[in-house]
Amino acid sequence: MKKIVAIFKTSVGRSQTWSYADPGEGKSTEEIRGILERFTLLHLFEKDGEKLFNEVVSAKYVETVETIIF
Repeated sequence: MKKIVAIFKTSVGRSQTWSYADPGEGKSTEEIRGILERFTLLHLFEKDGEKLFNEVVSAKYVETVETIIF
């Protein structure tokens, strides 16, 4: 299974991780960054006055390989 994992900085400088499973293929680096930048414009994700998605730091694809044992 493949997913996108993005790291954001919160408004107080802490690290916040966000992931999305089965993102599909075909988006360019610029398109993905643009989509993640939109999270920083939303004020929906706050906890105790801290904006959780204040700045995009990085993003990567993570692929998990499962091996059935029995």
